[in-house]
Amino acid sequence: MISKKILAASVLAAMGTSAHAIGFKAGDWNMDISGSVNAYYTNTKCDNAGATASGALGLCGFSQTGQSSNNIQNGLLPGFIVFSASTTQNGYDLKGVISIDPGTTNSSAASTALSGGVGQSVGDARRVYLSFGNKDIGTLKLGRDIGLFGSNAILNDMSLLAVGGGAAYNGALNTTLGSIGSGYVYTQFQPQITYTSPDLGGLSLSGGVFQPVALSATTTSATSSHNKTGFQGMATYALGKDGKVWATLINQSRDTTTNQADLSGGELGGNYNIGNLGLTGNYFTGKGLGTTLIGFGGADANGGKRDSNGYLLQATYKLNNTKFGINYGKSKLDATAADTAANTIMLRENTNITAGVYHNLTPSLTLAAEYTTQKQTYQLGAAGPEGKANTFALGAILFF
Repeated sequence: MISKKILAASVLAAMGTSAHAIGFKAGDWNMDISGSVNAYYTNTKCDNAGATASGALGLCGFSQTGQSSNNIQNGLLPGFIVFSASTTQNGYDLKGVISIDPGTTNSSAASTALSGGVGQSVGDARRVYLSFGNKDIGTLKLGRDIGLFGSNAILNDMSLLAVGGGAAYNGALNTTLGSIGSGYVYTQFQPQITYTSPDLGGLSLSGGVFQPVALSATTTSATSSHNKTGFQGMATYALGKDGKVWATLINQSRDTTTNQADLSGGELGGNYNIGNLGLTGNYFTGKGLGTTLIGFGGADANGGKRDSNGYLLQATYKLNNTKFGINYGKSKLDATAADTAANTIMLRENTNITAGVYHNLTPSLTLAAEYTTQKQTYQLGAAGPEGKANTFALGAILFF
């Protein structure tokens, strides 16, 4: 297993993949370098592009109904290289982490509007943080890192090592989507100050303040004034060595301004391994939260909060060096009274089914193949037929 001194360890531990960090000493400091590179061939057949609707991220990307798109791109993970420095001084464990997270995309048109951890045409710096503490008092983290709300869902999504949904965007998001928007909300990498408790007999508690996001119906970029910080909290309980359960919450209040709404949400989930069988489940619900990115589509045109919820169910089975898996995810967005009065088309429901095979050719190299079916339905306005797309993906991911 890759060194737990870097965040990539969470990815590898969640997916059962091993790799080896490059480590050396520099005085009293332990220096670690680790990374990953992946690439996938994807073919997405757009059976129906569906509608342009509030709260919906289209299934077919840049393709039209009846078209197919063929791409060479990153999967749900970008490439990344992580630099970590750690030491112990005066009884405190100190650590600093910086990552560079490039993608394979050669198109910047869409990614320019969706930056800030979601993706950029050349690369991103998802992790830039310092932490200090010890096993007795816990750890305080300051900087940019993965959020708490939604983090366990994506880290346990089997498509983390492959593609899932979103391949038709041709890398414009720097990654694909896995089951984001169809079972869970993307956690995002966010500026934060977060405290994590010491181990409390298998129980771990985390909570922190986070850089706020704009809570409008059409964007997640923080273009409005940052009146109040957000809050996220998480409780995790280890089920021995075989699994864990978790509960998270998110809240962000805003002063009343045009097209703004408060945001809140909760999440429950867990995973458990029974021999070679792995089971994962995650459920979320929220007000003003949206279904895909935090706050995206969570408010109506008047700033009213839309309710949303969703779940992800997953089963995997490992046979020697090969893992077989299937997951099913669904997310739903409810209309407000103002939406009904305006009668403007909006998202009703996203569903995603992925079947995959993941083979560890070596301890550091995994070959993967997936087939994903996505559907999208609408409400209000001239809703029309549902959107539908099917994606086949084949490629590899390397950890070092």
